[in-house]
Amino acid sequence: MKFPIGIQTFEKIIEGGYVYVDKTELVYKLVSSGEYYFLSRPRRFGKSLLTTTLESYFLGQKELFKGLAIDSLEKDWIEYPVFHLDFSGETYNSPEYLNARLNYYFSQWKSKYGEVDSENGFGNGFLELIQRAYEKTGKKVVILVDEYDKPLTDTIGNTEIQDVNRSILQGLYGVFKNADRYIKFTFLTGVTRYGKLGIFSAANNLNDISKDDNYSAICGISERELHKYFDGEVESFANKKGVSKDEIYESLKKKYDGYHFSEESEDIYNPFSLLNSMSKQKFDNYWFATGTPTYLAKILKKKSYDLTTFNKEIVSTAEGMASFGNGEDNIVAALYQSGYITIKDYEDGIYKLGFPNDEVADGFVSYLAVEFAEKSMNEWDTDIYNLKQLLRSDDVDAFMAQIQLIMSQIPFESNEVKLIEANFRNLLYLMIRATGHKVTVEHPVLGGRIDVFFETNKYAYIIECKRDESAETALSQIDEKKYAKKISAPEKAVVKIGTNFSTKEKNLTEWMIMK
Repeated sequence: MKFPIGIQTFEKIIEGGYVYVDKTELVYKLVSSGEYYFLSRPRRFGKSLLTTTLESYFLGQKELFKGLAIDSLEKDWIEYPVFHLDFSGETYNSPEYLNARLNYYFSQWKSKYGEVDSENGFGNGFLELIQRAYEKTGKKVVILVDEYDKPLTDTIGNTEIQDVNRSILQGLYGVFKNADRYIKFTFLTGVTRYGKLGIFSAANNLNDISKDDNYSAICGISERELHKYFDGEVESFANKKGVSKDEIYESLKKKYDGYHFSEESEDIYNPFSLLNSMSKQKFDNYWFATGTPTYLAKILKKKSYDLTTFNKEIVSTAEGMASFGNGEDNIVAALYQSGYITIKDYEDGIYKLGFPNDEVADGFVSYLAVEFAEKSMNEWDTDIYNLKQLLRSDDVDAFMAQIQLIMSQIPFESNEVKLIEANFRNLLYLMIRATGHKVTVEHPVLGGRIDVFFETNKYAYIIECKRDESAETALSQIDEKKYAKKISAPEKAVVKIGTNFSTKEKNLTEWMIMK
């Protein structure tokens, strides 16, 4: 089987004999049901493949769809003039890059439909080209825009450049309303909704299908599709690993499944990681390794966000999940739209959100740890390796000393007590979580909450943290509140640790251990 890893063009996948998960029944439903659409999905989730599938369909390339679902649904196969704008593959941290990309497309369109007066701006030029295409072909035009928002998302935090890029895009996208009589179909993909562009206003009336149950599986790979198209590859994977096929399915599900894009969405696998894993017959964090937007860490650090909340369900409204990118620091919306948290449940207008799978949970912790510690990944990996070894050898005192050493190397730039304490708490959580152990903060027990609780194969660790007091006071609280008797790990020996964090020294200053 040939896996289309890194290939995002429908025509190339079909002609190259790569496996294609047939989404054309949904494509036909889309083009038969409306004219103006917007779809939001995280990066590397198949938006570009969907866009090029639509392009091939509207170019009337019937031969590419032979044997697919749409082959028996479409009877006419009419060729339309297609304007395809793809903003992926470039970083728009200067208006020059956006202008260059638009000039590239305009030069192609002008050679096909005739020259236009470029001095009138991209908007007027685009409108004139659309009119000429209609007049020349006698057919209404199709407009496809992939990653429509990238020139704005790339400049989050740089208001000056973002405003210039926004002004350029406003002129371009403003054409949709004025050229309506010449437009057959419009489809935009992206990550977030930018209200200030005007394209989501009532005048343009883009149908946002991002959380539409009917199209929840239009990108990505569903459970049914995994079994239908890849069962033989899963069996080969299982043979290589010396395990059953069911075990490989279970591991794939745990590692890469769990995305939900609507209230009634079926489970969706991350297609990039799933294909890579089956191709290489290895489990790894493929999607996460392709990069994480830097603005996420900036917002988290700026807001002293409690990272431990990611262990719990995060609640939000639909508006709260959409409001980002227009100057807001809405971390929940940013994380949801970027694919780091997903819908876990929905009731009475409230969405419950959380990590979709182990790849994201583990990768996100590592990414945040490196950003918060301001270290290289190699340095952080060495620190975590040392912590793991000390836990395995049951050397608790050395384990705490290693945590102290790591924290001594971290620059706590702020002198604000609240922010210092929040960053200490976050780093302690991240370090323990990165060792591969499930850790809870504010762990609820009868009559109180344990500051930090985690388990290894042999021990249950109870950590009480004090600020500017003493480790002895912290340890006494563990005994006074009888936390050891209240935890749900009766078969394990308990390790009680009292700690003190000094806001003056910005570090863990002392600890006491009792087994």
